[in-house]
Amino acid sequence: MQIPPSSRKRPILVTGFEPFDGMDANHSWDIARAIAKEMGAEEAICKLLSVDEEGSKISSRAIKLGEYSGVLHLGIAMDRKRVCIEIVAKNKYDIGRIDNSGRILSMEKIVHGAPDNIATTLSRHVIDECIEESEDLVLSSECGGYICNETYFRSLNSVLESDMRVERRPLPVLFIHLPPTDLLPLDRQIKAVSDIAEAISAPPSMLVVGALLRDSSGRILSCRRPPEDQWSGWWEFPGGKVSKGETLMDAVSREVNEELGIHITPGEEVARELYRYEDRTVDLRIIDCGVIDPDSITLIEHDESAWLDREGLNEVKWLPADTPIIEAWMVNGLP
Repeated sequence: MQIPPSSRKRPILVTGFEPFDGMDANHSWDIARAIAKEMGAEEAICKLLSVDEEGSKISSRAIKLGEYSGVLHLGIAMDRKRVCIEIVAKNKYDIGRIDNSGRILSMEKIVHGAPDNIATTLSRHVIDECIEESEDLVLSSECGGYICNETYFRSLNSVLESDMRVERRPLPVLFIHLPPTDLLPLDRQIKAVSDIAEAISAPPSMLVVGALLRDSSGRILSCRRPPEDQWSGWWEFPGGKVSKGETLMDAVSREVNEELGIHITPGEEVARELYRYEDRTVDLRIIDCGVIDPDSITLIEHDESAWLDREGLNEVKWLPADTPIIEAWMVNGLP
């Protein structure tokens, strides 16, 4: 189901919970309100969820109606020390827990006939980029078995059942567990969550550099993404994201050293491609980094490399953002 054009700019939903288990307050709601205020009503709406079955169903119903362009659930977990991005929800309850309505949870499935586990629909690549930018964010695969997990599972299952999409990507849904404020100050939690909310609201734009490295025969270096990578098996130029405050030349020097273990002297920019993936837009800049000895490199972040001449450029499966550049070089020659 494709969300109609008129709703593609609809706000994201940010939720927090009421107090439970005798708490006087639940700062997940404070953060949800702060995020909604910061982003503005056109970008984000916040809702307070009750800690019971009815509260767990509010967002899943809204998802099926196409009311929002993404959902960010917030809840507290007293045993956490950092802001935890939950990457999966489980289709089960904890035995014996009692919610605010007096309902006693059992090991019954949350939704009968649904999968045992459902992964977040927010791109893992986007999540990894957010974590890379914040020391307060960490991945978690344990959302618990209480109302946090129930809410998350119902929301994700609604996306699956309705095939709800924003443009070409599944409607992004994510749950974040928050630590106590005495372990991580509220302002730092708000900042970490704000970055995630922005990524859910609109696919991020990333400035990326790639290194054009040649051997003495004029062949260029291509490297393959490893099995654990989201783009496993695809080939690319060595390189990566430009960090805040870096120049293109600083970034490509750092990335080549991190990925190949060598030091290079960057030259000029020889190609550029602005490519839109489903979850992000990449502004790729290719920098001529000169001639190197193939025996000097050590593959640190890739599992295979290949040296390709002009005629052999299409022998590997290049990343989508790299492909237009490669196709142009096959026609016009290497720079």
